[in-house]
Amino acid sequence: MATCWRWQGVRANAFAGRHLILGVTGGIAAYKSCDLVRRLLEREASVQVVMTEAATRFVSPLTFSALSGRPAMVDPWGGVENQMPHIALSRESDGIIVAPASADFMSRIAMGQTQDLLSSLCLAREVPLWIAPAMNRQMWMHPATQANLTRLREHGVVVWGPASGEQACGEVGDGRMLEPHELVTHLESALEVLP
Repeated sequence: MATCWRWQGVRANAFAGRHLILGVTGGIAAYKSCDLVRRLLEREASVQVVMTEAATRFVSPLTFSALSGRPAMVDPWGGVENQMPHIALSRESDGIIVAPASADFMSRIAMGQTQDLLSSLCLAREVPLWIAPAMNRQMWMHPATQANLTRLREHGVVVWGPASGEQACGEVGDGRMLEPHELVTHLESALEVLP
């Protein structure tokens, strides 16, 4: 077990005691998020998974619940007793990472649309939002996606990736979600500078 110590105000383990929300949107890369949950828990972070309805077609909420030790949330109308879940969840977290972030999700967040729990809590947040895009190469390069990407960055959203390589559809190009170990490295750097 890692010993947590402080030196000049820097955490020895940037993840220890941090509460992160992992947003999962609909896409084949959702299976990688299972490994991401495991890696974050190994580093002593707590993880609350929030899924879009489309994400549940790729990975079951039960899988994320078992991995995280918390019920994965999908329903925007329930799950947090006596509170509005999109407000309560965002106030309890140190940051929100959405991995994978689909083209549809990026579009909704860029335009301020709140059609589900995940998009609502991303707009209600007072913490950093990091996204890891994952989609077909043509979808990634489409002018609408690139315009949404610009808008998201203007709104302070940090974008990690995508990577280039072979895609689930058989094509090759930009659009692959970064691997879980790469996201953990990015998260570690981001969390080190948070109070």
